[in-house]
This record gives sequence, C-alpha cells and structure tokens, in this order.
Amino acid sequence: MKILNELDELVSAEVISAEVAERIRNYAQERARSSSSHRLLLIFGSLGALLIGLGVIVLLAHNWDELPRWTKTFISFLPLLTGQAACGYLLFKNGIHSWHAEAVATFTSLSVGAAIAMIHQVYNLPESSFANFLSLWLFLALPTLYLMRSRATAVLYFIGCCVLATLGSDKEWTTFFIALLAFVLALPFYLWHIREKASSYITGIFHWAGAAFVACIVCSFLDNIDFNNDYAFCLVMLAGAYLIIGKYLQSKIYYNAYKVSAICGLAICFFVKEIFYVNLPPKTIVSTILLFAFVYLPLVIKYYSLDKKEQTFDLILFYPILYILLAFTQIAYLYDLAILALGSYYLWKGFKSERTLLVNFGLVVISTQVVYRFFDSSLSFVLKGIVFILLGISFFVVNYLILKQKKNA
Repeated sequence: MKILNELDELVSAEVISAEVAERIRNYAQERARSSSSHRLLLIFGSLGALLIGLGVIVLLAHNWDELPRWTKTFISFLPLLTGQAACGYLLFKNGIHSWHAEAVATFTSLSVGAAIAMIHQVYNLPESSFANFLSLWLFLALPTLYLMRSRATAVLYFIGCCVLATLGSDKEWTTFFIALLAFVLALPFYLWHIREKASSYITGIFHWAGAAFVACIVCSFLDNIDFNNDYAFCLVMLAGAYLIIGKYLQSKIYYNAYKVSAICGLAICFFVKEIFYVNLPPKTIVSTILLFAFVYLPLVIKYYSLDKKEQTFDLILFYPILYILLAFTQIAYLYDLAILALGSYYLWKGFKSERTLLVNFGLVVISTQVVYRFFDSSLSFVLKGIVFILLGISFFVVNYLILKQKKNA
C-alpha cells in the first residue's frame, strides 16, 4: 500500500494521529500476510492437483494392458467425472473464490486431456495429429475456465494456445485459425482481469502469455505465406505495437510484458542486424515507413497529447521508426550508435528514477555492444580482458551508487 510510505508525513502534519497510523500499519501487514498465504495455497493447491493427476496416470499405465475394455472406459472418465462433480459442488454450495476451486478446476482441465487420450487408445481410433488432440482439449476445457473462473486453468489454456499457434506453421492453416479462435474465445477472461485486477500478479502472467501468443501467431503467419524477406522488419513492427499496448497498460515493469518484450526485441533487432538483414527493395521500406507514419505515430500522439498519460516522452518509442530509417543507409556503425544511445538512455533513466533494474538493463545493453565489437576486432586478449574487468567493476560501482542514493533519499 502506497500510503504506508506517507504515514510519518501525515502524522507530522497532524492529518492523522499516531494511533491511527499504527492501526493502518497493522492492517496493511495483516492484509499482506493474508494475501501471501492465499497465494501460496493457490500455487501449492494447483501443483498438488497436477501431481495427483500425474500419479494416477502412472499407476494406471503400469497395469493398463491387463484391464478389460469396459474397465478402461470407466477409468478413463472417472477422473473427469470426479472433477466435474467437485466443480459442481463448489459452484453451487461452497463458492469458487478459494484455493480449493483452483485446485479442482486444474485437476478437471487436466482430466479432460487424459480422458481424450485414453479413449483414443482404448478404442483404437484413427491416428490423429497432436494439433487435433490439443485443439479438442482446449475447447473442452474452456467451460471449466469460465465457470470456475480458474486462473491456473487460464494459464494452462494460454500455454496451449501458444503451442497450437506454433504448430500452425508450415502451411497448417487449419491449425493456425483454430489457435486464433481458441485465443479469442478466452480473450474476455483476459480483458476482465485487465479492467478489474490490473495490478494483480496473475494479470501480469496473462500479459506474458498474450505477448507470447501474438509473437507465435505472427511467426506462424509469416512462415505460412513464405515470407522470405527481413524478419527483423516484422519484429520491429510488432515491437511498435507492443510499446503502445504496454504504455496504455502502465503496469509495473515486472507485469508489463508487452513493453519489456518490445524493448528486448528492439535491442535484439539492432544487435543482430547484420545476421537478419536482407536487402529489401525501396518500395517495401517506404511502405513500412508509411505504415508507421499513419498508424504508429498517430497512436503515440494520441497517448501524449489527447490522453495525456505521461508528460515526458519515452525515447524507446522512437526506436521502431529509427530502425526502419537506418535500413536506407545500411551503415553498421549507425546501428552501434543507436544501441549505445539506448543503453545510455536507460542508464540515465534508472539513475533519475532510482530504479536499479533500469540501470542494470542499460549496463547490459552497453556491455553487450562493447563485448560484441571487441570480439569482432583484432585487439589483443590482454586489452579485451582489461575491458571485461572494467565492465564488471562498472556494474558494482553503478549499483552501489544507486543503493547509496536510495539510502540518502
């Protein structure tokens, strides 16, 4: 709770009494302990359900061939029916806002996949691809996700969507569109968490899952259409979209998966420009610039001018456009300067805001660029070793200065 940092100031200004301040502190500590305890129960409950399900499968697999068909059929559906009965009980009697509900929903979702696989084996059904199996599993598990409002099931579901999107490459258009449909069907659950629980840790996990899915589906699409040009161009455009989404989400850096993915993706595109770059015709470059000019820039202007979300311009927003513009020049050292500028910017931003994470990211970017150029040169090993030592010392010094600055503040 942010108010805890201001309690002493409020007491000094006689806005609240010392007794009220102490009661607020006690309440916040109790709430933090309760939240931490519930989170642990949720995690271990889901993990316990997962282990029980796996244990049952292993035990049955040991004697599976000796069982008659009707017994195999009954056993195949037994975990699923048990899970559904428990879900029904919690849904109508005991409530679904507990770790029990998460554990039961996770168990039921896994039982769906187990039932599909076992029935397929028992009745020797025609051979089917893993993509078909996963598609059926996802669609049958979707009701459990919504009825139980299970976040653990949602995480597993989004992971399945990412895997399915990856399987949708190599001209597998049916799998591609099924993956897209599966993600869209779960999108309301994700959007509800963004609207109602924006600062929740589970919403942060959903952000990472969403960013991963979009990246997987875009890569599969490019592979399906035999896109043989510069993949880095597409990654840069995707990074631009991620930056805008991340800016509007405005969640903590650990949860803002879109912005973190965009920043890391842009850094990689600049770093490996010589590896990914393919000579593109000017028409392609010009059309990409027009796309940024008429889509990306208006969104940036809207963010700062109309919505007025921030007062200070974030330099990283300019980097997708910078990459496209530098494609005209094909001069390597301009990319090097852009990387050094990016690292220096986050180094300065981290010092200014006293955020060690940003400072270390800036140092990593600068260090990586320096190391890359050193290995690319004909300098002696002694000089290279000295540079490595100096870089290591700089990490310690910079972090010490940040900690000292925080302590003084």
